[in-house]
Amino acid sequence: MRKYLVILCIAAQVLVLGVMAGERELILATGERIFLRTAPIDPRDPFRGDFVRLRYDISVVAAGKIRGGVRDHAKEKGYPVYAMLKKGTEDLYSVDYLTDEKPGEGIFLRGRLNRDWRLGRTGSGVAVSYGIEQLFVEQGSGKDIEKRRGARNSLQVPMEVEVAVGSGGTSVIRDFRWSRLGMSLKMLRFHRRDRNTNLDEVTEPLSPKLEITLQNVSDAPLFVVDPGNHCGFRMEPTARVSRQYSSVYDGCRNIQVSGLDLVELAPGEAYTVELDLTEPRWYMSVGGKTGEIGRYANNDSFRIVYQPAAVGITTPAEGMWKGELPSSAFTAFRVLD
Repeated sequence: MRKYLVILCIAAQVLVLGVMAGERELILATGERIFLRTAPIDPRDPFRGDFVRLRYDISVVAAGKIRGGVRDHAKEKGYPVYAMLKKGTEDLYSVDYLTDEKPGEGIFLRGRLNRDWRLGRTGSGVAVSYGIEQLFVEQGSGKDIEKRRGARNSLQVPMEVEVAVGSGGTSVIRDFRWSRLGMSLKMLRFHRRDRNTNLDEVTEPLSPKLEITLQNVSDAPLFVVDPGNHCGFRMEPTARVSRQYSSVYDGCRNIQVSGLDLVELAPGEAYTVELDLTEPRWYMSVGGKTGEIGRYANNDSFRIVYQPAAVGITTPAEGMWKGELPSSAFTAFRVLD
Protein backbone atom coordinates (compact mmCIF):
# COMPACT_ATOMS: atom_id res chain seq x y z
CA MET A 1 0.00 0.00 0.00
CA ARG A 2 2.81 2.38 0.92
CA LYS A 3 4.45 1.69 -2.44
CA TYR A 4 1.31 2.78 -4.30
CA LEU A 5 1.04 5.94 -2.19
CA VAL A 6 4.63 6.88 -3.03
CA ILE A 7 3.95 6.28 -6.73
CA LEU A 8 0.77 8.35 -6.51
CA CYS A 9 2.60 11.25 -4.83
CA ILE A 10 5.35 11.19 -7.45
CA ALA A 11 2.79 11.10 -10.24
CA ALA A 12 0.93 14.04 -8.72
CA GLN A 13 4.15 16.08 -8.51
CA VAL A 14 5.02 15.25 -12.13
CA LEU A 15 1.49 16.27 -13.17
CA VAL A 16 1.77 19.61 -11.36
CA LEU A 17 5.15 20.31 -12.95
CA GLY A 18 3.74 19.38 -16.33
CA VAL A 19 0.80 21.74 -15.91
CA MET A 20 3.15 24.56 -14.85
CA ALA A 21 5.43 23.91 -17.81
CA GLY A 22 2.44 23.83 -20.13
CA GLU A 23 1.17 27.14 -18.76
CA ARG A 24 4.57 28.74 -19.29
CA GLU A 25 4.74 27.52 -22.89
CA LEU A 26 1.23 28.80 -23.56
CA ILE A 27 2.11 32.22 -22.17
CA LEU A 28 5.31 32.32 -24.23
CA ALA A 29 3.29 31.56 -27.35
CA THR A 30 0.22 33.74 -26.77
CA GLY A 31 1.06 36.27 -24.01
CA GLU A 32 1.40 40.03 -24.46
CA ARG A 33 5.04 40.91 -25.07
CA ILE A 34 6.52 43.82 -23.14
CA PHE A 35 9.96 45.11 -22.15
CA LEU A 36 11.07 45.82 -18.58
CA ARG A 37 14.29 47.59 -17.59
CA THR A 38 16.51 45.79 -15.14
CA ALA A 39 19.91 45.82 -13.49
CA PRO A 40 21.29 42.26 -13.29
CA ILE A 41 23.49 40.68 -10.62
CA ASP A 42 25.45 37.57 -11.51
CA PRO A 43 25.89 34.62 -9.15
CA ARG A 44 26.13 31.11 -10.58
CA ASP A 45 23.92 28.09 -10.05
CA PRO A 46 26.20 25.00 -10.03
CA PHE A 47 23.29 22.68 -10.80
CA ARG A 48 21.68 24.51 -13.72
CA GLY A 49 24.51 26.40 -15.38
CA ASP A 50 24.89 30.15 -15.54
CA PHE A 51 22.08 32.50 -14.62
CA VAL A 52 21.74 36.19 -14.01
CA ARG A 53 19.68 37.42 -11.07
CA LEU A 54 17.51 40.35 -12.08
CA ARG A 55 16.32 43.38 -10.17
CA TYR A 56 13.82 45.45 -12.12
CA ASP A 57 12.85 49.10 -11.96
CA ILE A 58 9.44 47.74 -10.91
CA SER A 59 10.92 45.58 -8.12
CA VAL A 60 10.41 48.46 -5.66
CA VAL A 61 7.15 50.40 -5.86
CA ALA A 62 6.97 53.87 -4.36
CA ALA A 63 4.46 54.61 -1.60
CA GLY A 64 2.52 57.01 -3.82
CA LYS A 65 1.68 54.19 -6.24
CA ILE A 66 0.22 51.79 -3.64
CA ARG A 67 -3.54 51.19 -3.60
CA GLY A 68 -6.06 48.95 -1.89
CA GLY A 69 -4.99 46.99 1.17
CA VAL A 70 -1.34 46.60 0.17
CA ARG A 71 -0.14 49.14 2.74
CA ASP A 72 -1.76 47.16 5.58
CA HIS A 73 0.22 44.08 4.51
CA ALA A 74 3.51 45.81 3.65
CA LYS A 75 5.51 43.67 6.10
CA GLU A 76 3.84 40.41 5.07
CA LYS A 77 6.24 38.49 2.83
CA GLY A 78 4.41 36.55 0.12
CA TYR A 79 1.27 38.69 0.16
CA PRO A 80 -0.23 38.56 -3.39
CA VAL A 81 -0.33 41.81 -5.35
CA TYR A 82 -0.86 43.05 -8.91
CA ALA A 83 1.29 45.67 -10.62
CA MET A 84 -0.71 47.61 -13.20
CA LEU A 85 1.67 48.67 -15.97
CA LYS A 86 1.82 51.59 -18.37
CA LYS A 87 3.80 51.90 -21.58
CA GLY A 88 6.48 54.54 -21.84
CA THR A 89 9.11 55.58 -24.34
CA GLU A 90 11.50 53.12 -26.00
CA ASP A 91 8.70 50.50 -25.62
CA LEU A 92 9.50 50.11 -21.90
CA TYR A 93 6.78 49.51 -19.30
CA SER A 94 6.67 50.83 -15.74
CA VAL A 95 4.33 50.55 -12.75
CA ASP A 96 1.24 52.73 -12.85
CA TYR A 97 0.02 51.46 -9.46
CA LEU A 98 0.19 48.42 -7.18
CA THR A 99 -2.95 46.82 -5.76
CA ASP A 100 -4.15 43.64 -4.08
CA GLU A 101 -7.25 43.56 -6.27
CA LYS A 102 -6.93 41.81 -9.63
CA PRO A 103 -7.44 44.36 -12.43
CA GLY A 104 -10.24 43.70 -14.88
CA GLU A 105 -8.33 44.94 -17.91
CA GLY A 106 -5.00 46.24 -19.12
CA ILE A 107 -1.53 44.75 -18.79
CA PHE A 108 -0.58 43.78 -15.24
CA LEU A 109 1.87 41.46 -13.48
CA ARG A 110 0.99 39.14 -10.63
CA GLY A 111 3.56 39.26 -7.85
CA ARG A 112 4.19 38.84 -4.14
CA LEU A 113 5.54 41.23 -1.55
CA ASN A 114 9.15 40.65 -0.65
CA ARG A 115 11.37 41.88 2.17
CA ASP A 116 13.98 44.57 1.67
CA TRP A 117 15.93 45.85 4.67
CA ARG A 118 16.27 49.24 2.94
CA LEU A 119 12.50 49.71 3.21
CA GLY A 120 12.38 49.80 6.97
CA ARG A 121 10.66 53.16 7.40
CA THR A 122 6.90 53.36 7.72
CA GLY A 123 5.43 55.03 4.68
CA SER A 124 8.19 53.99 2.27
CA GLY A 125 7.72 51.82 -0.80
CA VAL A 126 7.41 48.05 -0.97
CA ALA A 127 9.53 45.36 -2.64
CA VAL A 128 7.81 42.97 -5.05
CA SER A 129 8.93 39.75 -6.77
CA TYR A 130 7.22 38.59 -9.96
CA GLY A 131 8.76 35.17 -10.62
CA ILE A 132 11.03 36.56 -13.36
CA GLU A 133 14.05 37.34 -11.21
CA GLN A 134 16.35 34.76 -12.82
CA LEU A 135 17.50 34.65 -16.44
CA PHE A 136 19.28 31.45 -17.45
CA VAL A 137 21.92 32.05 -20.09
CA GLU A 138 24.48 30.06 -22.03
CA GLN A 139 27.13 28.68 -19.69
CA GLY A 140 30.06 31.03 -19.41
CA SER A 141 28.19 34.11 -20.65
CA GLY A 142 26.90 35.35 -17.28
CA LYS A 143 30.10 37.22 -16.45
CA ASP A 144 30.15 38.82 -19.89
CA ILE A 145 26.60 40.08 -19.33
CA GLU A 146 27.53 41.52 -15.94
CA LYS A 147 30.62 43.18 -17.41
CA ARG A 148 28.55 44.89 -20.09
CA ARG A 149 25.98 45.97 -17.51
CA GLY A 150 28.72 47.82 -15.60
CA ALA A 151 29.15 48.63 -11.92
CA ARG A 152 29.22 51.49 -9.44
CA ASN A 153 31.23 54.53 -10.61
CA SER A 154 31.48 53.14 -14.15
CA LEU A 155 29.35 53.18 -17.29
CA GLN A 156 26.13 51.24 -16.68
CA VAL A 157 24.09 49.92 -19.62
CA PRO A 158 20.57 48.78 -18.66
CA MET A 159 19.43 45.33 -19.73
CA GLU A 160 15.87 45.41 -21.09
CA VAL A 161 14.10 42.08 -20.62
CA GLU A 162 11.36 40.91 -22.98
CA VAL A 163 8.56 39.31 -20.97
CA ALA A 164 5.42 37.48 -22.09
CA VAL A 165 2.41 38.24 -19.86
CA GLY A 166 -0.62 35.97 -19.50
CA SER A 167 -4.18 37.15 -18.99
CA GLY A 168 -3.94 36.44 -15.25
CA GLY A 169 -0.73 38.40 -14.79
CA THR A 170 1.71 35.47 -14.86
CA SER A 171 4.92 36.52 -16.61
CA VAL A 172 7.64 34.52 -18.37
CA ILE A 173 10.99 35.76 -19.69
CA ARG A 174 11.39 35.47 -23.46
CA ASP A 175 14.63 37.29 -24.28
CA PHE A 176 16.59 40.46 -23.56
CA ARG A 177 18.19 43.39 -25.32
CA TRP A 178 20.48 46.25 -24.29
CA SER A 179 19.64 49.92 -24.02
CA ARG A 180 21.13 52.02 -26.80
CA LEU A 181 22.30 54.58 -24.24
CA GLY A 182 24.41 54.04 -21.13
CA MET A 183 25.06 56.36 -18.17
CA SER A 184 27.73 56.79 -15.54
CA LEU A 185 27.65 58.86 -12.34
CA LYS A 186 30.72 59.94 -10.39
CA MET A 187 30.96 62.13 -7.30
CA LEU A 188 33.57 64.80 -7.91
CA ARG A 189 32.99 66.34 -4.48
CA PHE A 190 31.11 65.43 -1.33
CA HIS A 191 31.10 66.44 2.32
CA ARG A 192 32.10 63.76 4.84
CA ARG A 193 29.91 63.77 7.92
CA ASP A 194 28.57 61.73 10.78
CA ARG A 195 25.54 61.99 13.06
CA ASN A 196 27.35 64.49 15.29
CA THR A 197 28.18 66.96 12.52
CA ASN A 198 26.66 70.41 13.06
CA LEU A 199 25.80 71.47 9.51
CA ASP A 200 25.36 75.10 10.57
CA GLU A 201 29.07 75.23 11.38
CA VAL A 202 30.22 73.70 8.09
CA THR A 203 31.72 76.25 5.66
CA GLU A 204 32.37 73.94 2.70
CA PRO A 205 29.63 72.80 0.24
CA LEU A 206 27.16 70.38 1.82
CA SER A 207 25.84 68.82 -1.40
CA PRO A 208 27.83 66.80 -3.91
CA LYS A 209 29.09 67.78 -7.32
CA LEU A 210 28.30 65.07 -9.86
CA GLU A 211 29.75 64.11 -13.21
CA ILE A 212 27.13 62.54 -15.47
CA THR A 213 28.10 60.86 -18.74
CA LEU A 214 25.76 59.63 -21.46
CA GLN A 215 27.37 57.25 -23.94
CA ASN A 216 26.05 55.85 -27.21
CA VAL A 217 26.55 52.08 -26.88
CA SER A 218 24.63 51.22 -30.05
CA ASP A 219 26.05 50.71 -33.54
CA ALA A 220 24.29 53.75 -35.04
CA PRO A 221 24.42 57.52 -34.37
CA LEU A 222 22.13 58.87 -31.62
CA PHE A 223 21.02 62.37 -30.66
CA VAL A 224 20.72 63.50 -27.04
CA VAL A 225 19.39 66.86 -25.92
CA ASP A 226 20.12 69.05 -22.90
CA PRO A 227 18.54 72.51 -23.29
CA GLY A 228 18.63 75.47 -20.91
CA ASN A 229 20.10 74.95 -17.46
CA HIS A 230 20.59 71.20 -17.98
CA CYS A 231 16.86 70.73 -18.47
CA GLY A 232 17.52 67.35 -20.06
CA PHE A 233 18.05 66.08 -16.51
CA ARG A 234 16.00 66.01 -13.34
CA MET A 235 16.67 64.80 -9.78
CA GLU A 236 14.16 62.63 -7.96
CA PRO A 237 14.09 60.53 -4.76
CA THR A 238 14.27 56.76 -5.11
CA ALA A 239 11.23 54.58 -4.41
CA ARG A 240 12.74 53.65 -1.03
CA VAL A 241 12.41 57.21 0.32
CA SER A 242 9.38 57.82 2.52
CA ARG A 243 9.54 61.63 2.66
CA GLN A 244 7.90 63.62 -0.13
CA TYR A 245 10.43 65.67 -2.11
CA SER A 246 9.64 68.06 -4.94
CA SER A 247 11.85 70.22 -7.14
CA VAL A 248 11.40 73.97 -6.69
CA TYR A 249 13.15 75.04 -9.89
CA ASP A 250 10.74 76.07 -12.64
CA GLY A 251 13.23 77.30 -15.24
CA CYS A 252 12.71 74.16 -17.33
CA ARG A 253 8.96 74.60 -17.59
CA ASN A 254 7.85 74.97 -21.22
CA ILE A 255 11.46 74.95 -22.35
CA GLN A 256 11.85 75.35 -26.11
CA VAL A 257 14.44 73.16 -27.80
CA SER A 258 16.44 74.33 -30.81
CA GLY A 259 18.84 72.51 -33.08
CA LEU A 260 21.73 73.98 -31.08
CA ASP A 261 20.61 71.90 -28.08
CA LEU A 262 20.98 68.61 -29.97
CA VAL A 263 24.18 66.61 -29.47
CA GLU A 264 24.96 63.92 -32.01
CA LEU A 265 26.82 60.94 -30.60
CA ALA A 266 28.56 58.53 -32.95
CA PRO A 267 28.80 54.92 -31.74
CA GLY A 268 31.02 54.95 -28.66
CA GLU A 269 30.93 58.74 -28.22
CA ALA A 270 29.82 60.35 -24.94
CA TYR A 271 28.30 63.56 -23.61
CA THR A 272 29.47 64.64 -20.13
CA VAL A 273 28.10 67.32 -17.79
CA GLU A 274 28.89 68.45 -14.26
CA LEU A 275 25.95 69.09 -11.93
CA ASP A 276 26.65 71.05 -8.74
CA LEU A 277 23.82 70.17 -6.36
CA THR A 278 24.56 73.19 -4.16
CA GLU A 279 23.09 75.42 -6.87
CA PRO A 280 19.43 76.57 -6.66
CA ARG A 281 18.77 74.65 -9.89
CA TRP A 282 18.74 71.47 -7.79
CA TYR A 283 16.99 72.70 -4.63
CA MET A 284 14.27 70.42 -3.25
CA SER A 285 11.33 71.05 -0.95
CA VAL A 286 10.61 68.56 1.84
CA GLY A 287 8.72 68.84 5.12
CA GLY A 288 8.09 72.55 4.68
CA LYS A 289 11.78 73.32 4.14
CA THR A 290 13.54 74.22 0.91
CA GLY A 291 17.22 73.97 0.04
CA GLU A 292 20.02 71.72 -1.10
CA ILE A 293 19.84 67.99 -0.34
CA GLY A 294 23.07 68.14 1.64
CA ARG A 295 21.25 70.05 4.38
CA TYR A 296 17.89 68.26 4.57
CA ALA A 297 18.19 64.82 2.96
CA ASN A 298 20.09 62.95 5.71
CA ASN A 299 20.47 59.40 4.29
CA ASP A 300 17.68 59.71 1.73
CA SER A 301 18.68 58.54 -1.73
CA PHE A 302 18.19 60.12 -5.15
CA ARG A 303 18.79 59.54 -8.84
CA ILE A 304 19.56 61.87 -11.71
CA VAL A 305 17.21 61.00 -14.58
CA TYR A 306 17.96 61.85 -18.19
CA GLN A 307 14.72 62.56 -20.03
CA PRO A 308 14.89 64.43 -23.36
CA ALA A 309 12.84 67.59 -23.64
CA ALA A 310 11.21 66.75 -26.97
CA VAL A 311 9.38 70.05 -27.55
CA GLY A 312 9.91 71.28 -31.12
CA ILE A 313 12.40 68.56 -32.09
CA THR A 314 12.23 67.60 -35.78
CA THR A 315 14.99 64.99 -35.74
CA PRO A 316 13.85 61.63 -37.19
CA ALA A 317 12.60 59.21 -34.55
CA GLU A 318 15.35 56.68 -35.25
CA GLY A 319 18.01 59.30 -34.54
CA MET A 320 16.66 60.70 -31.26
CA TRP A 321 16.90 58.66 -28.08
CA LYS A 322 13.54 59.40 -26.44
CA GLY A 323 13.62 57.19 -23.38
CA GLU A 324 14.13 57.89 -19.70
CA LEU A 325 17.41 56.79 -18.13
CA PRO A 326 18.03 56.88 -14.35
CA SER A 327 21.51 57.10 -12.84
CA SER A 328 22.96 55.13 -9.97
CA ALA A 329 21.33 55.95 -6.64
CA PHE A 330 23.24 58.32 -4.36
CA THR A 331 22.92 60.19 -1.08
CA ALA A 332 24.41 63.57 -0.26
CA PHE A 333 27.76 61.90 0.48
CA ARG A 334 28.06 58.57 -1.36
CA VAL A 335 27.08 56.53 -4.41
CA LEU A 336 24.93 53.48 -3.61
CA ASP A 337 24.78 51.30 -6.72
